[in-house]
Amino acid sequence: MSYVHRASAFLCLLLSTPLASFGQSYFHLQTQHSPDAPAYHYFLRMEPDGSNMLRIAYKNGGRAFLADLLMTDSLTSNSSRFLIPKTTPRFIESSTDDSLWLPSIQFDRKTDSTETYYEPVAIILSKDGNQLKVSPINVQQKSYEDLVNEKPLVLQFYKMNEPFYIFLSSFTTRSLDQDEKKRKFYLLILANTNDPTIGQSARKDEAGIYELFSTLTKQAGIGFVPIAISGNAFNIGNANRAIDTIRPAPLDIVLFYYSGHGFRHSNDVSKYPRISFRTNHLSPRERNNLSVEDVYNRLLRKHAKVTIVISDCCNEKIGSSVPFGLEMLRPRATGTEGLKLNYDNFRKLFMPTQTTSIIIGSAAANQLAAGNPNLGGFFTNFFKAELIKSLYSNTGENTWLHISLTATENTRKQSLTALCSSTPNVNGRCIQRAEVRVLPPF
Repeated sequence: MSYVHRASAFLCLLLSTPLASFGQSYFHLQTQHSPDAPAYHYFLRMEPDGSNMLRIAYKNGGRAFLADLLMTDSLTSNSSRFLIPKTTPRFIESSTDDSLWLPSIQFDRKTDSTETYYEPVAIILSKDGNQLKVSPINVQQKSYEDLVNEKPLVLQFYKMNEPFYIFLSSFTTRSLDQDEKKRKFYLLILANTNDPTIGQSARKDEAGIYELFSTLTKQAGIGFVPIAISGNAFNIGNANRAIDTIRPAPLDIVLFYYSGHGFRHSNDVSKYPRISFRTNHLSPRERNNLSVEDVYNRLLRKHAKVTIVISDCCNEKIGSSVPFGLEMLRPRATGTEGLKLNYDNFRKLFMPTQTTSIIIGSAAANQLAAGNPNLGGFFTNFFKAELIKSLYSNTGENTWLHISLTATENTRKQSLTALCSSTPNVNGRCIQRAEVRVLPPF
């Protein structure tokens, strides 16, 4: 039995629990704070990158109004969170209405057997310096499939010619042909899941990366060859054997992903970190690390069509502590299983005309990589979010450079919720910017 098959069997055992990524999430809410006040209907779109759009539909004085607001996370704590208005209302139907009470939405943190998530529990209405906290009459989380089958609900908030409605109704691209389906996607995941400080976060990263790409390859109809090295199997010998074993064809895709501890020596020339395979203080450090850039160069020699290497780990001196920040405001996961794949964008990213290579270190030299135990690494989550936006919509950007740089900026913002003392910081808050190289640079 080949190493790939043994590793794949190990992965199946490891990921036997159902998993779901945070994709686009939708809520329909309704409030009426007094019998003579308008009944406000809200439609909230929560994107996996943390952006939020709220549409408000209501009637006042016999006239119908429709407005939208960009909402932003208050980033107050891990227990209760608030989406608050980021912009003033933009009225889409009828003229401006000064009687509108601006909403903020309170979310409470929930935990079940598989995940931690946030659920809307109250709406705080504000107008002329006054505030009212009201419980929603109706709160419904909607999946993509729900909205496809509930067009009258969507038409309360979106017109037929708007991109979001088109996304639900007539968004189609040509599926892969038989030759394209012959390509294979090799996914090699390394995750230091047994480590007492970072293991829980690494488990989240490993599971999220596997779920995203296993679902994606199934939807696209191409072959999927996963290799996972984690738990007790996490060591440099298994990693080297896995890298050596991969034999892609010239049109195949290879993606290497690492989550765990990383470091750099003071005299390292590479901008990218070293993967630490040490599982105890007795393990010799020099015989238990791999340079991420060396891994990248080894995989490039396989001559796949697309080669991607991503490391979500610190890139600071040996012994630096791992920073944890606030998790993103995210509802119960609905995953990408039922979403409509944009085959055109899939082709541009994974079946380009030119041979493409990407190497990403989630933290630049002498920086730490922040995350959250319940969420995983910040960069991993934002990178997945941007990829999901591209692959499952008709509006998302479809270049690796845009995806990587947007994830970098969102990570920079989120990393400021983590405390750092030994790295460049802003008032003790972490500074984290990914190191990204995309060739060709598009």
